[in-house]
Amino acid sequence: MAKKYRVGQFVKVKVTGIQSYGAFVKTPDNRDGLIHISEVMNDYVHDVNQYLSKGQIVKAKIVSIDEDGKLSLSLKENEYFKNEEKKRDKRSVLEKIRETEKYGFQSIEERMPAWIDDAIARMNE
Repeated sequence: MAKKYRVGQFVKVKVTGIQSYGAFVKTPDNRDGLIHISEVMNDYVHDVNQYLSKGQIVKAKIVSIDEDGKLSLSLKENEYFKNEEKKRDKRSVLEKIRETEKYGFQSIEERMPAWIDDAIARMNE
């Protein structure tokens, strides 16, 4: 007998495949589901492979269930991924500079006001 699922329920799923738009998963009773790239974290996710890998088992929240019984899932309320998001928020200024300053050049005088504003904003969090 197939297990009943409901929206809002947490379920452990196994990643069976990864595409640029999300990860395909299966429940222990072989129900198919998808974790869309927008449901991995609240922050922008460029590549799902940075967070999930084939064969990995994760706890996900059911967002919706379609007529065929396929599950749409989210990792946004998974404690591990919430902690990863917090870690990304606490990156050093140098990491942010490396990430945003790959192309072009601006003098320190031009960039300094933005760096100061960013540091003040992080101190006030």
